[in-house]
Formats: sequence, C-alpha cells, structure tokens
Amino acid sequence: MYQLSDRCDILKNNAVNDKPYSPIICGQREYYFTKGIYDVPKEKCSNIFLVASGLASVMKNALPIIQEGELIVGYNYGDAGYECLSANLELLKEQLKKGLFSDEEIEWYLSHKDKINQQFTCIPAEENLNQKDIALSKELASTGSCLTDNHSVIGYEKVLKLGFEGLIIEIDKFSTESNIEFYDSMKLVCKAGCVFGERYAEVAGKMLALCDDTNRKSELEEIINTCNNVPRYPARNFKEAVQSLWFAHIINTWEDGINANSLGRLDQILYPYYIEDIKNGTLTKKESFEIICCLWIKLYRDYDVQQSCVGGCDATGKSVVNELSYLMLDATEALNFVRCLSVRFSQNTEKEFVKRALEVVGHVQKGIPFFFNDEVMIKALTDKGIKYEDAADYTQIGCVETVIPGKSNPHAVTARSNLLKAIEYALANGYSMVSPNLCPGLQTGNPKDFVTFDKLKIAVFKQIEHIIESACRITSYAIPPAAVNAPKPYKSLLTEGCMESGKDFNAQGAKYDYYQVMLLGIPNLADSLAAVQELVYIKKKYTLAELIFQLENDFPSEAIRLDFINKSPKFGNDIEEVDSLAVEIVDFACDYLKVMSQKYGYSFHAQLFTFLWMIDHGRTTAATPDGRHKGEILAYSVSPMQGRDFNGFTALMNSLSKLPSTKAPGTTSAIVEVDPKLFTDKNITYFTDILFAAAKRGLCNVQFNVVDADTLLDAQKYPDKYRNLAVRVSGFSQKFYLLDKTLQDHIIGRTKHKCL
Repeated sequence: MYQLSDRCDILKNNAVNDKPYSPIICGQREYYFTKGIYDVPKEKCSNIFLVASGLASVMKNALPIIQEGELIVGYNYGDAGYECLSANLELLKEQLKKGLFSDEEIEWYLSHKDKINQQFTCIPAEENLNQKDIALSKELASTGSCLTDNHSVIGYEKVLKLGFEGLIIEIDKFSTESNIEFYDSMKLVCKAGCVFGERYAEVAGKMLALCDDTNRKSELEEIINTCNNVPRYPARNFKEAVQSLWFAHIINTWEDGINANSLGRLDQILYPYYIEDIKNGTLTKKESFEIICCLWIKLYRDYDVQQSCVGGCDATGKSVVNELSYLMLDATEALNFVRCLSVRFSQNTEKEFVKRALEVVGHVQKGIPFFFNDEVMIKALTDKGIKYEDAADYTQIGCVETVIPGKSNPHAVTARSNLLKAIEYALANGYSMVSPNLCPGLQTGNPKDFVTFDKLKIAVFKQIEHIIESACRITSYAIPPAAVNAPKPYKSLLTEGCMESGKDFNAQGAKYDYYQVMLLGIPNLADSLAAVQELVYIKKKYTLAELIFQLENDFPSEAIRLDFINKSPKFGNDIEEVDSLAVEIVDFACDYLKVMSQKYGYSFHAQLFTFLWMIDHGRTTAATPDGRHKGEILAYSVSPMQGRDFNGFTALMNSLSKLPSTKAPGTTSAIVEVDPKLFTDKNITYFTDILFAAAKRGLCNVQFNVVDADTLLDAQKYPDKYRNLAVRVSGFSQKFYLLDKTLQDHIIGRTKHKCL
C-alpha cells in the first residue's frame, strides 16, 4: 500500500481541522442562486427555468478558489461549518461580509431571499388527510412525504464521455417546441458548465504568473490544461476524468444540497481512463493513488454521506473488481478519516478483495467500508421490474439506500412505518397507550377475546396493514405537488428517461421512479410477539390483562419486565421461535407494499432501515412486551435490540441471514459491533469466510463497528482525548464526540462480539 504524500497530508489537515478558505466561500451558493432567479426574463417564468437560472448563476459567479498544493480543484460550498448561513440576522451579515460581499449585495440578498423560499414551497399534504392519518402521524406510527432533494446518484459518466458541449447536442435531439422550457433549462445549465472549468483555469493562470516553484509551476500548467478542457469537452485521461467528475458533482450539490448526493461506482466509472493511462505509460499507480486521495479529501465532511462504491459484479455475474477498487480501499485506509465507502460482493468476488476490505475496516476503525450482497440486492431489484442489466449496476446513496445510477429517482426515506406500534394498538383495540384519548389504530377487537396467540397475531397484522397504508396514502398526496414545485434540471439532464420523455426528474421522468418506505421496529415486534407467546400463551405465567396493565403503566413491576426480557427468546441469537416471527413480519409487510403499489399507482419499495429515527419513533411508543420502557429507543434497522444478541457473532449473522431481504429493494441495514481482535492476521481469513457464508444464506447489508465498550465509555467521559474516534451510527459514520448522549448510550449498549 502507498503512503500518504506530504501534499495529501497537508490537504487532509486543512479539510479536517482548519479549513482556512471556509469564511470566504460562505454564502456563495445562496447569494448567486437567488441572483440568478431574479435575472430570469418574465416570459421564462416556469419553476424549472428559475432553478436552472439560479444554478447557472452559481456556476458562472461563485468564487473559484484553488488551495495551495491542490491537484483537483473546486469547492461545493454547501451545508457544513462556515458554509451554513445563520438564521440570526446580525450573524448572517457578518458571514456574508467574510464571504467578500459588499454592503449593497448583502442588503439586496436579505431583501430577496425569503421570496425565493416561498416560490418553491410545496402544497401541504395534510389538507388531504383523514383523521386516522393525522393521528398516526402524530404518534409517528406512520409518516409520508415525497423526498425531492439530494439522495441521488446521477449519470456522471455522461459528463466525462460527452462534456457539456456534447450534452447540448444530445438535448437538441429530443427538444420539442411543446416543452421548450424543459429543454432550454437543461441547455442553460450546460452552457454554464462549459465555462465552469475555464474559470478555474484562469485562476490557475494568475497563480502561475506569481509562482517561483518549478514543481508547482508544472502542476499549475496541468491544472490550466485540464480545466480548459473539462467539463466543456470529454475527459482525455484519468486526471481529467477525476476533475470532470468532481466538477459534475459540485454542480449536483449546488442544485439541492450536499447531503446524500452520492457518486456511485467510481472504480467502474474511472477504470477505462485509468487503465488506458497505465498502458500508455502516462500514469503510475502511485500517481493514481495520490489523485484518488485528493478526491477523497475534496469529499470530506464531518457528517459525510456522499457515498461511493467499489467492487461487485456485472450483468453476467462476473466480478468487476479492478486495480482502482484496491487503490480506493488503500486511499480510505491511508487517509484514516470518515469517507463514506461501500463494497459490493457476491459468491464470485475474489476473497482477497473482501479480505482487504475487512482489513481496512479493522485498521481505520470507523465502520468503513460496509458490505452489500449482490445476489440479494439484484434479485430484490429485478423482482420490482428493474431490468437485470440495470439492477446489476445498483449502488448506494447516502447511508445504505439503493439506486440505479443515472437511471432512477429513488425518493429514499420517503415514508416511515413504525411496525412496533401495531402490537400497542392491537392490545388497546386501536387506541394509543401513550395518548389514551387518541385512536390512531383499527378496532381489531377486545384483547380478552384473543384466546389464542394466532388471534392476537391476526390483530397485530391488521394493524400493520393500517399503518403501512397510511404511510403510502400520505405519500401519494405529496407526489403531485413535488412535480411542480421541486424541479431538478441538472438531475434531469443526467438521468435516463427525463430527456427522452420531456419530464423532470421529480415529475416521474426517470426510467425508474420509486418510493422507499422505511419499516421500523421489526426486531422489537418479533421479540414482543415471542415474549407474549412464551409467557402468556405457552407457559401461562401471566394473563394478557396483566401484561396490558404493565404496558399501560410502563412496567411498574421491574420483576415482570425482567421476565419479559430474560425468559423469552430474542432476535439475533439464531433461535428459530423468534427469528421465524421476524421473517413473517418482513414477508407480510413487504407483500402488503405490493398491494399498496397497485392501489395507489406508485412503486413502493420496502426499506428495512431506521436511520436515526429509531430515537424519535421510540419516544412516541409505549412500553412493549419485549421489555422496552415507554419512550425508549427502538432497535436500529434489523439489528437486534441493543444488548439482546448474546449467543455470539455467528448466531447473529445466522439470524440476519434468515430475513427475506430479497423482498426489500430499498435494502436492509445491520450494524454489528465486533472486537478489534477479529481483524488480526489470525482471524481475518475466518472472518472473511463467515461473511461469504452468511451472504450465501441471504445476508444483505452489514456494517461493522470496531471498538470496545471501555473505550467508548472513556470517550464519553473525556471527549477531548478522542477527537478522532469515529463509529458507525446509523448507516453513516460520525465522530463519537459529536453525537448526543442518547446515541452514544445506544452505541455503548450494543453487544460487542468477541474473538472467533
């Protein structure tokens, strides 16, 4: 593995620590986007043209800053640190002054910014909701929306292959008079893209005139040549491809924010340029490594979900792991900071590659990279009507959400359904135990009539249907306004289907348009049903009435609560009685989403993922039969409730592998806490074999935290000692000291799996 160069070490420290350029770039995107909208002629008044004009204005006017020593240039002034504008008027003015705006420019911006926010406000979906929907939303049992911003992987390779000049020619092939503003908006962005790199070439030229260092002069000359070519024209070599990709990504983040706008399968996109340069001798592997490090540094954020992916297979099932796949793992390890990276693998993937990826997890110890099983994911996607060759090209956005790059609008984390509320509503005949006067659920019968476990389960599953349908119904109300009020000309430009159909990215223009519905509380619900079956119906230690009293009053008897925790099986321990219930819940919920897709006319994809919402949804959930207290956090995604997986690492992997993950194209998510000793030379080969074996049995996605509880406890007590300690939180990694205590306690409470 190559060592980090002095250049990258300095650039890394600037990115992670000081960020000396941040005050200067403050407000650049916000000011020029607003200015661009007000520059639009009255006859061009459609929302999509307004957005295109705003975006083009940023591209043509935002400060092109080149930091000393950089090889890849450009900044996506966005939503972190200095870059986030304050809501406080005086602080906002001060920020804009640091951003080199004049007093006149600042006053203009302050008087116009609010009108822009009003322009793109979506019609509230709540006006269409029935009383049950409102009650369920209040309880956070179900929520619905239409996610319209970021959370994308667009077709960046089109910019690399065609350049913006070539994209203008492509637009002309489809442009029609009947929809002229749609195509004109994309052209406007392309024309600004043509001059985007040239503005950086001009700055590099000024730096060259003042430079007296021979090596840096040569680098600046190369930057000038690169930026005069891309992104206007196709990339001619590896370095130009990386620079063009970065420029293309900057523009995407300017359209709707940095958060979860991701890059896709970079080892596949960049490999043709890399191998050609290697073959003709114009590039070495060491130089490639440094360029990748420069790109990784550009992508750095304290909270980073600008996902990229390596590995995986092609449409024939053949592994497409290449030299760049390894170099990107090497760069992730060498930089040793949070850089969101996933690894795709299948039974055909080289074991050495997966082993190397696991080594990086153990060495970096920040939960990166994380792993996706191709056999599960591709089948899940094809079962939803996605062509096999497209499904085989899947990648991740943000945390773990699934997307077909350059061909889909996934509307990730669009809706949430807290399935654990189903047992609360079933045991209260539709009423809430948190707010007893509220009746969000269905009237499924008096619990005294649940004389068998099957009768109780039927009631619970009816409540699941009710909760899921509400989330889908609310989402269906939010979709039409989004098509009008949230246009995305740049995403439309680089997403297959939009240009061809003349329909915007957020107006169902993408080749694949689907809506991911999160299913929360599955491990808790399985544990709860197993506990009721064991202690009420089989052993008859408690009556259902006694249990309901305990739940309504948040377990006044600690002895009874401990019985429900300790004397019934728990998911995550390879115990069939409870694992089969988890399987049944997932099967049922995913199948019901198919029914909802047919009913409402939108493709709903199951997503077994909670993000951080297991905290919020836990707060509005009563005590449950798994021994949870009222308001306590839910289990993370499909991971066992923290501290309940006690039968060891392989037992946990077996439980996770049983879930019918091929029914969840939005993917599953599991975080497993493992002892650092699992990553020693002695154990890493066995670890790799276990991961392959679990994948063969059906494991979908898994992420590993590599840190012991004692270290976390010490870091909680003395945060200044552990400023660089990062952990896998909830589909993303974050520095531990930046998390609030609730999340810190949750991570500390997860079972730490020991040596094999």
